[in-house]
Amino acid sequence: MSLRDMANNALKDFNAKKDNPNTFNSLPSGDYLVSFDGMEHRHSDNGWDGLSIAVTVIDGEQAGRKDFNGFNFDTKSANGKDIPESVIATRIKLVAKLANALGITLNDDDWDNMDTLCDAFLGSKGAPVHMKLDVRENKKKPQYPYKNYDFSPATKEEANNDPIDIDDDDLPFD
Repeated sequence: MSLRDMANNALKDFNAKKDNPNTFNSLPSGDYLVSFDGMEHRHSDNGWDGLSIAVTVIDGEQAGRKDFNGFNFDTKSANGKDIPESVIATRIKLVAKLANALGITLNDDDWDNMDTLCDAFLGSKGAPVHMKLDVRENKKKPQYPYKNYDFSPATKEEANNDPIDIDDDDLPFD
């Protein structure tokens, strides 16, 4: 894609006089075939400590776009309020669902901490899975919409759609 094509795409609905250039346009709600890019234990300068799950859409109109889901397992919010147990349980279930979709069986030791949990996913980078994404407006912070995820395994045909490995000896010319 040329710079002109990228600029036309990026500036399609952008008003340089009033729009903020630092906004991230997330994927719309939908069902996607994605490649699992990884899970990382991340830390920020402001004290956030959590997991980040990254995927790339590999099929359809949104192919090539990335999605990131960051969350933690803290029982207290930054302002000291209790986080409902149901919210933490939902996050744990999401990790378990992703593991299942990737064919990973998590054992008790994998749940010791976020680093051991991430290590359990290391061998699955690049594996395809189905992701259902539901995006809803966040009225208090519109730049951070609410996103709900569900993962399911890719079919055998989708999982075996690997590129063919060809080396120089297979080519018909010198």
